[in-house]
Amino acid sequence: MPAPAPEDGSGIATRAVELTELAFVSDELGTFTVPLDGEAAGLSHELPEGAVVSIALTFRLGADTDGLVFETVRVGQGEEPVARRAALGGFRAGGPYEIRLPPERLPLGRAHCGTYDMTARLSDVAGIEHAQVKHRFTLVRRLPDAAIEAPDGHAARTPQGDG
Repeated sequence: MPAPAPEDGSGIATRAVELTELAFVSDELGTFTVPLDGEAAGLSHELPEGAVVSIALTFRLGADTDGLVFETVRVGQGEEPVARRAALGGFRAGGPYEIRLPPERLPLGRAHCGTYDMTARLSDVAGIEHAQVKHRFTLVRRLPDAAIEAPDGHAARTPQGDG
């Protein structure tokens, strides 16, 4: 196992793991790929309250990596942070590797609707952070007929799926 890479002062290691894609996946809503950089990276995406979503990761490795861990921290206004941690295991150099994490139900209820900031990190067993993504999403109220209540008085709409 190679020694940990030097860091560039940002707190993120300069070798080992390259996160190439992060997506929210739902049987009900389809797939939404989170922009990792560029102008679209700062935009918020709407998700309906109570939706069941999984996070899908695609990454490559520049070196064998032992004990890879994926962690998310979700923070909503006036709410305590919610952290999730998943041990992914050890991987050999190469890839791409694709991992789909177990599904999670998003908060349900009008009190939970609003904007959330999410930070996702890939790190290894030594605690070296290899990738970090910050994303914002807005949890919107789901109406009884499965339409989504649009914010700011816009017309309600139904979720778009693949079919």
